[in-house]
Amino acid sequence: MVSKSQGFTCIPRTELGYKECIDNVLKPLIDYIDIPINGSLNSKDIFHTTISMAVDKISIHSITKRYEKIPCETSIRYHLKKLDINDLIGSNEKIMMQKPIESLKPEKKYEFAIDYTNDPYYGNIDISNEKYIIRGQSKKSTNSFYSYISLYIINDKERFTISVLPVEKGKSKVEYLGYFIDLIKRLNFRVKILCLDREFYSIDVFEFLQSNNIPHIAPVVKKGAKIKQILRGTKSRCNTYIMKNSKKKIQLDIVIDVKYLKGKRWKKRMRKPWFCCFWC
Repeated sequence: MVSKSQGFTCIPRTELGYKECIDNVLKPLIDYIDIPINGSLNSKDIFHTTISMAVDKISIHSITKRYEKIPCETSIRYHLKKLDINDLIGSNEKIMMQKPIESLKPEKKYEFAIDYTNDPYYGNIDISNEKYIIRGQSKKSTNSFYSYISLYIINDKERFTISVLPVEKGKSKVEYLGYFIDLIKRLNFRVKILCLDREFYSIDVFEFLQSNNIPHIAPVVKKGAKIKQILRGTKSRCNTYIMKNSKKKIQLDIVIDVKYLKGKRWKKRMRKPWFCCFWC
């Protein structure tokens, strides 16, 4: 039986295949990262196998069952341990930007986005990784995470990752924002708008961005009697909200965009996105 059309238009998606994923990642890694290896192996062998594991979403324990003529698990672990995290952080924007830089224009205004991601971690915590293991609210049966912050640039319908930084204990989100803003300036780009996720909804973040005249937008966290009162209602509107803590306060512009779904996706209720915005 063929179901009747509901009036939806399918937008074709352009997706990278297995080979395209590997080719796009492998070349910049070889160009900017060298692993000293004696013997028949080389850096390309290690990187190619590691990227293939990521594309296939398999663990290092399963590689010999899936692939042939590859380094063994022991060799991969041994050589990857030679990499220094500080060297990787220093080279990460060069690796990420090798391909995108060809289609981006200096001095042009672009939309940027920053995303905070938590990856569940189930292993041991020792001196080698303790400063990168972040404790948080339970997710997928663990309270421990490897967290990282990513910076993206949007060019028309394309989105490129510019930089990815691991989150360290004791470092504030403002420090990571400062690094990314400096990176955007070094790359000779200008900020049209900076899109943030809910993890960055804090008075320190908004104070930093406003003081540096960075246009930005972030989802509002519905917490506190005052903000809940502002967000009530059934009409689209703008409002102001004074965000404060024991030490300081800052004024935010709140945009409430009310949309009636009118049966779209079989839903009839209202949809009310709330955003905190700042424009220069």
